[in-house]
Amino acid sequence: MTLRDVFRRARLRFRQVVGKEPVLRPTTHLRLELHGTEYGGWPIVKGSLGRDAVVVDIGLGEDLSFSEALIEKYGCTVFGFDPTPRSIDYVRRRNPPNFSLFELGVSASGGDGVLHLPNDPAHVSGSLYASQHLGRDKIQVKLIEIARVPETIGTTRIDLLKMDIEGAEFEVIDAPGFADTVANTGQICVEFHHRWERFGKDKTERAVRRLGELGFEIAWVSSSNEEVLFVRRSTFV
Repeated sequence: MTLRDVFRRARLRFRQVVGKEPVLRPTTHLRLELHGTEYGGWPIVKGSLGRDAVVVDIGLGEDLSFSEALIEKYGCTVFGFDPTPRSIDYVRRRNPPNFSLFELGVSASGGDGVLHLPNDPAHVSGSLYASQHLGRDKIQVKLIEIARVPETIGTTRIDLLKMDIEGAEFEVIDAPGFADTVANTGQICVEFHHRWERFGKDKTERAVRRLGELGFEIAWVSSSNEEVLFVRRSTFV
């Protein structure tokens, strides 16, 4: 562990003690396997997918390593959603097998939306919400509500759902149709954006409670306290 890692952990712990950071800890312990790069990778339960598995990857950016690693190991199908022009161009250039791209954002209600692009041209991820680092440039995008994702991809089952949607995860998890969408889902990977001032730790704590009510346990939390793997109790625990 580097000095930087030690400092980061100490800062995180301090923020948790003073009530500015949610306390997220695994509530179940399972064997996990990591897929993808250090930047874009996620763990899932070891050996948990098969060739017929359906994976939905929402928020792609310019890193498909997670989806590509799952496809390579399991031969499964991945459906990706992202309305960001740079992400669309990136996916088209890579054109991975068993991967279907939907040029749509996913939200609680769907319809037309405004995507606030990053102010730093080196960054790619936009958000439906303006922030200090976003919004100098904006584009109109098409959104699909989370409840319509299964019919859009032509299935009633999603085995693994990943969401990195820059703050929209809170409303999506709280949406009326979310419960039905994940009724047959065994694993959910979520990046929470409580570090953004407009959201804060209460939003993440509420989302975790909601997922708990839907039968999910925390199986893994990243060192940044932002990426979390949830698993369905009835499937794995």
